[in-house]
Amino acid sequence: MNLNINIMRNVIIILLLTIISNTCFAQKHNIVNASIALRQEKLDEAKKYIDEAFLNESTSNDPKMWNYRAPIYLEIALKKPELDNNATLKATDSFIKCLQKGKKDKIIVKKWTPKEDVLAGLIQCGYKLFNVAIDKYNLKEYKRSIELYEKIFDIIPFDEEDQLKRGNITEETILYNSFFASSKLKNNELSKKLLQKLINLNFNEPSIYISMSNIYKSEDKMEKAIEYLSLGRDMFEDDQSIINTEINLFIELGRTLELIEKLGEAIELDSENSLLYFNRGTIYDQEGKIKEAEEDYNNAIKLDPSSFGSNYNLGALYFNKAVELNNSANATSNDAKYKKLKKEADMFFDKGLPFLESAYAINPKDKNTLLSLKQLYYMKGDYKKSEDIKRQISQL
Repeated sequence: MNLNINIMRNVIIILLLTIISNTCFAQKHNIVNASIALRQEKLDEAKKYIDEAFLNESTSNDPKMWNYRAPIYLEIALKKPELDNNATLKATDSFIKCLQKGKKDKIIVKKWTPKEDVLAGLIQCGYKLFNVAIDKYNLKEYKRSIELYEKIFDIIPFDEEDQLKRGNITEETILYNSFFASSKLKNNELSKKLLQKLINLNFNEPSIYISMSNIYKSEDKMEKAIEYLSLGRDMFEDDQSIINTEINLFIELGRTLELIEKLGEAIELDSENSLLYFNRGTIYDQEGKIKEAEEDYNNAIKLDPSSFGSNYNLGALYFNKAVELNNSANATSNDAKYKKLKKEADMFFDKGLPFLESAYAINPKDKNTLLSLKQLYYMKGDYKKSEDIKRQISQL
């Protein structure tokens, strides 16, 4: 009786081993079929076979399976993306798996595919992820856009020859683009995280400090909002957008006197710093304190004649005052008053012209400077120069 039981047990074991062996063989066969279908560009079939091999435990982590799954899904992403919305993500994961090393510290798939080809495929995935992320952003699929951008960070460590960087796909551009998407989602926490990473990387873009400040302002954390604008000024000393944002915030908070006092104290300690005069002049300018602004701008120009901001702002201050007087002259019916206002307007136009011309010499492509000069030359009757500036504006 025991003999029969043992025989039956052995038969069952043999049957189980046979089934397991046949299943494993079938899955190995699926990998071969997938590779053949890939060569024949039958992507539907290749996907079917490789998915079966991927989902089966016996081949789910087989190096040969990864070796073919990577190019199959890359081809799907490039040629038939409708077969799988996540084709690029799957291709990326598969190529990275292909670069894993075995017990002898060698890349296992090298027996089928050279390492250079695996890396080339992975770089293609990086470009594809970046471009699709942009497309998804334009389609207002912001979460998907961020997901695709984030995946590129898995690729960057393998980009030994900076091929992505040469295509302007860097850690900074990925973070910056991701921030735009998170901003659209109004996800303040994610936005702050992305902006802080950019700040830590010293990203050369002043607006990141303004954006961070605006987020904290929206959260009613005014000291943090001021702190980031101050950090931005330290990084980009003469950036007008940061200066104006900081001044506007202090005006909004009713704290311009505090800012003027701080700048005054700083000037006492460092009277040769043109930027301090420029910043204080900008505050006076925005508050309509013309004489104080004029004095500070002039001091800034004496210390740094090549400062675009100081030359432009002083020229614009005189120009705007002239326009104001000119409009008042045109609005009056009193002839004596008209002549008096017109004379004053012409005087301010004359005062503003050399500073605007200096600003133009420093930065001939600044549109605001060009627009002011075009109008000023026209009002002074220098139509030839006005037309020349007009042509330059049209070429911008």
